[in-house]
Amino acid sequence: MVAERGNAPMPAAPNNAESFQIRKARLRASFLSQLPGRLADARRAVAELQPGEIDRAHLDALYILFHTLKGSGATFGFRQISDAAKTAEQAVRLAMDTGGQVDDGLEAELARLVDDLDALALGAAVRADPDVTPGFELPRPDPEPASEAGPDARAGQPADRSQRSIYLCDDDPDLAAQLAGQLGCFGYRVRAFTTLAELREAVDIERPAAMILDVVFPEDENAGPKMLADLSRGPEDPIPCIFISCRDDFGGRLQAVRAGGSAYCTKPIKTVELLEFLDRLTSPHPPEPINVLVVDDDRELAQFHATVLEEAGMVAKAVSDPEQVLSLLDTFDADLVLMDMYMPKCSGPELSRILRQIPGHVSLPIIYVSSETDVERQHKALAVGADGFLTKPIEPTRLVAEASLRAERMRILHSLMVRDGLTGLFNHNAIMQFLEVAVANARRAENALCFAMIDVDHFKSVNDTYGHPTGDQVLMALSRTLRLRLREDDLVGRYGGEEFAVVLNGVDIEQAKRILDALRTSFSNVTFYSDGQEFRCTFSVGVSDFPTFDSPDAMTEAADRALYRAKKGGRNRVEIASAQDALSEPSFESTGISDGS
Repeated sequence: MVAERGNAPMPAAPNNAESFQIRKARLRASFLSQLPGRLADARRAVAELQPGEIDRAHLDALYILFHTLKGSGATFGFRQISDAAKTAEQAVRLAMDTGGQVDDGLEAELARLVDDLDALALGAAVRADPDVTPGFELPRPDPEPASEAGPDARAGQPADRSQRSIYLCDDDPDLAAQLAGQLGCFGYRVRAFTTLAELREAVDIERPAAMILDVVFPEDENAGPKMLADLSRGPEDPIPCIFISCRDDFGGRLQAVRAGGSAYCTKPIKTVELLEFLDRLTSPHPPEPINVLVVDDDRELAQFHATVLEEAGMVAKAVSDPEQVLSLLDTFDADLVLMDMYMPKCSGPELSRILRQIPGHVSLPIIYVSSETDVERQHKALAVGADGFLTKPIEPTRLVAEASLRAERMRILHSLMVRDGLTGLFNHNAIMQFLEVAVANARRAENALCFAMIDVDHFKSVNDTYGHPTGDQVLMALSRTLRLRLREDDLVGRYGGEEFAVVLNGVDIEQAKRILDALRTSFSNVTFYSDGQEFRCTFSVGVSDFPTFDSPDAMTEAADRALYRAKKGGRNRVEIASAQDALSEPSFESTGISDGS
């Protein structure tokens, strides 16, 4: 039988003074150092197979072993080892699917494949850096710098995401450590386990915000889903879970879904994809409630409809005088207007025309709620700019459903107008508008304010070498790093191309530099993968402050010039704008240095 390896000790805590490159090399070396023992286990299990007999025990053990090698090999860049392990896994899988009977040629085939793996392992070990000793040391994110307001002032990620525990369980300790390190670079606090028993013990002590769980463990090829299903039987709410696996078959995905899995990622794991799921599952904030304005000259009916909507979690305001609508919309950010079609002072169609003549309300959804049943009249009323018609009396459930659907559509359309399609950050126009508002607020309240321009170093080279889809992954990873590691009241936008802009509220220039330096260091530790190759990226920053630069244009120009100096001075650094940056130095954009820099 294959020896038990699930209890292998987790790697020691890292020495943060060491580079991620060294720690990554140690991880790879650790994987290589364990290969001979694993292959010796495989050779013993193959030798113990009984040709012509049903031998599910040895087949199961071999399947798990080859399966693990396949995933780990691919993840750590040993593609040939991964491919050979995959071939062996498929041979074992075929025998298992045909009842577990060992055919006469299976033993010889598997012995040959183990020999191939031995040779590949030896070759990989020979090529490995002899100065790197085994033993992985996990990279962790740099600590957030504390501001003068106190140690928690900069921990204001959404509900301080870095304090929300993520449990990760994979029986390969090196892979578990690597994933934990990668997620740590994005601000998550991850505890890694190598056995399901350790995971269960930890869950019994403290339930995590989410779990990342392998599908296959030594106990069973579906042990991960079984564990999640078992944990979900308790009285507490189920734990959101992302399954990771080399298995990409329908059966594996079905077991994960039936167990209550929220997402499924195949190995080798794409960090950006895993983060996308993790962000969604651990977001502590419920969606903002929908705002609905109800206009009906029947006060009681208006209030009833508003009450129905409020019971469903919406924010509703009722008004019976159409003349009050415009002033109310100045202070109430409505996602939807429900209005009666017939009102004495101003009809619904007339009020709709008024709203459609105001630029800010051109796309505001309007639904008539009326007892009018004549189809032709309904169509004429809709023709003036309304979006729907509900006939009174309307069932509360339908009112809620219609309001939700219309309002959500409005929010999506509005988001498309102000958000960048790739990163989800504010687009250029939106972030510049927010900077104008921030400067006005800072001037009025005499508060500190900083503005940063960020540019990915050598981004054109990334696109040329690895392709634009990989370049997009880099941009998405950077946008996610900025979102997770900054406070909610800091505003982040995509300025254009590989450039990003950040509005830092309430911090002075030195605090801003420390914050941005910590982000820069963390991002430089993120490993990207493309077609079996791995690489890392860095970024450069220019940052300006108010009131040294007392207008949005001045802050933008100064940050741009400081960014130019950061690029010119060697990249992967933060430069603070000085009074000289208000003078005549060539601007960053005018140099074209961002094109491939």
